[in-house]
Amino acid sequence: MKMYYVANARMPNEKAHGIQLAKQCEAFIAQGVDLELIVPGQKNEIKDSIEKYYTLAHVLSVKKMLVLNFCSSRLAYNLRCLSFALSSFLYLAWRIRKRAGILYTIDLDQFSFFLLPLLRVPVFFEIHGSKKRNPFLVFFLKRVRGIVTNSRGVATKLQADFMIAKEKIITAPNGIDPALFPSRLSKQEARKELHIPSEKEIAVHTGQFYDWKGLGILAETALLCPEVLLYLVGGTEQAFKRVAGVKNVPSNIIFVGHRPLHEIPVWIAAADIALVLGTKSNTYSYTETSPMKIFEFLACGCPMVVSGTLANREVVSDKEAFFYEPDDAYSLASAMKKALHEKDSSQKAAFGKEKAKEYTWAERTKKIMQFISSRV
Repeated sequence: MKMYYVANARMPNEKAHGIQLAKQCEAFIAQGVDLELIVPGQKNEIKDSIEKYYTLAHVLSVKKMLVLNFCSSRLAYNLRCLSFALSSFLYLAWRIRKRAGILYTIDLDQFSFFLLPLLRVPVFFEIHGSKKRNPFLVFFLKRVRGIVTNSRGVATKLQADFMIAKEKIITAPNGIDPALFPSRLSKQEARKELHIPSEKEIAVHTGQFYDWKGLGILAETALLCPEVLLYLVGGTEQAFKRVAGVKNVPSNIIFVGHRPLHEIPVWIAAADIALVLGTKSNTYSYTETSPMKIFEFLACGCPMVVSGTLANREVVSDKEAFFYEPDDAYSLASAMKKALHEKDSSQKAAFGKEKAKEYTWAERTKKIMQFISSRV
């Protein structure tokens, strides 16, 4: 099968959607798909190739489109999206004349994909969050052959807001590449490698700081658990204060900043527990997200403390995780202490490691390919 994967994303990039995009492309190729990735030709401070940056086993065929790229205002961003829509459409019109295939695209902006159905080949759309109705989306969604959502919350909202038939949508949560998360280090070895205390109780949170994650709870929780060191891998103290809305950060919260993908398993191996946050105050966080960190923690066999949002409970249960009530610091502190000290913590981690096998990129892609094959 020839697939043109159209994604309005700078590649490689330091954000989670870059990992998801690269790993999904790799998984398509592993399933025998002849894939060409089409992305904007933006300026990029990351000089590594996509394959090196994301530790890919397959070489990606990448075509970078000419786009407007002159400043960072909202207007400039929209013009860049529009220029990508036009340049990718013209390029694909030429490519499809030479070799037809299917189009696969993802919702990394609000409209750069809207012209693709005009090419009159099957279009499949991966969507990671609910959308407000606008003329571009109404036009597009009526004409796509199929939709892949990463959570049931997104699928339900799409059906309600855009009157989309159930059979046109499948749900496939994000995944994990088991090769990136081997159990090669003991806890003490990992801590020695990272130069962090060997005798302390350590909780780890990975990922960038966004307001929809409910990060503000961590400051209060840290005060309730002064004996626990909270390592935040993925952001700075300044960013945390801005996003979490706090002025003072407890001394037992330690900011690691952005770290390369290959180092994340070492931080997880060093942890006594791993945290997955979520808030009721944000619809995306509560019902729609599919955090890749959940699958990473499962694969590493690390005890998890997880916000009891609908989105998180869609993937893991009490069998694999300790849940806390979203937005309740006392509940989070209590769950952390249970995960650190109760006997069934290691058993939950073992169940989680087994469950991770259900959520590989390979298993996800098999499901998507069966769906595509049934609709072309």
